[in-house]
Amino acid sequence: MSRVAAVLTTTSLLLVGSVAAALAQQTPSVPTGMLECKGGTSVGFVVGSETNLTCLYHRPHRRHAEHYVAAVHRVGVDLGVTDTWALAWDVLTATGRLPRAGLAGSYGGAGSSISLGGGAASNAVVGGPGNAVSLQPRQATGVTGVSLAFGFQGMDLSRGR
Repeated sequence: MSRVAAVLTTTSLLLVGSVAAALAQQTPSVPTGMLECKGGTSVGFVVGSETNLTCLYHRPHRRHAEHYVAAVHRVGVDLGVTDTWALAWDVLTATGRLPRAGLAGSYGGAGSSISLGGGAASNAVVGGPGNAVSLQPRQATGVTGVSLAFGFQGMDLSRGR
């Protein structure tokens, strides 16, 4: 049984890495700001999970941040309970410009997280209007709880209040 688990784990990690590499080759490369999201408890359902987050988009040299709400849906291995989420991404576009509410839309990509008390998450996603926005994870990401998750994720961003 442990040999099968090792093969499945290795195969899954290679698949997630391949998708991340493919996305990195297609993504826009001019920074336009930073998106920070925070949220509360999520429970893994073995084959997936859903988490709601509140987000702030910070543009360089702007005083006020834009508010967003994110619904994150994960499909893959997802075990455990996460107490809090704190994720941050660099926002990249082809032109370096983004209109107001320009992050609103659907995103997809590979993601993983692990925590035993404190932990980390990595979720590189591409999407938004015309799939023209890339969100690349920053090191200031973290989760608390007891969980292990990896697979594919979708994220729907909508303008918040």
